[in-house]
Amino acid sequence: MNAPIRACMYANTLHKVIWIVLVVVSAGLLAPPLFFFAAKKRVVTMIVPIMYAVVIYGSAFLGSVLGNPRNWVGGVLAIAMITAAVHASSLDTNWKFGR
Repeated sequence: MNAPIRACMYANTLHKVIWIVLVVVSAGLLAPPLFFFAAKKRVVTMIVPIMYAVVIYGSAFLGSVLGNPRNWVGGVLAIAMITAAVHASSLDTNWKFGR
């Protein structure tokens, strides 16, 4: 009974599917805004979107500045995209209607 009230991240299943597809189609570039909205709703802490932004945008920036001789940027973005999609799909798994 004393559990903190937590906001629902997604309005319905279609909303959840759209966000996950957008994260995958954008190669993870839309992951930081998604988790920023989740942080504003207090579903996750604010460090989560910051970390996604550092990894995703930082690797893309460093790849353009330093060059990409061994294609490491694509690997980092692929791993970050998969991680973000799985993380986004699990945001509302413990949310119960009626809270």
